[in-house]
Amino acid sequence: MVYERVKKLFWDIMGIPEEEISLESNLYDGLCADSLDISQIIIQLENDYKIKVEDDVALKLRTVEDIVKYVEGKIS
Repeated sequence: MVYERVKKLFWDIMGIPEEEISLESNLYDGLCADSLDISQIIIQLENDYKIKVEDDVALKLRTVEDIVKYVEGKIS
């Protein structure tokens, strides 16, 4: 499941416990991610799912749900 993988990446990259991450979590305000954190997460998702996330799309991702829906759309 993409959501579970995204939560694990936030733990691996930022040290945020999975139980503190919800679909509604804002990447920047809620999780205090910076552009490097998000870039690392996106790169890992690209590698895991063999997809490409365009830069203009990456800039529009604001919540965990945005990431999950985008990845699910690319792999389905």
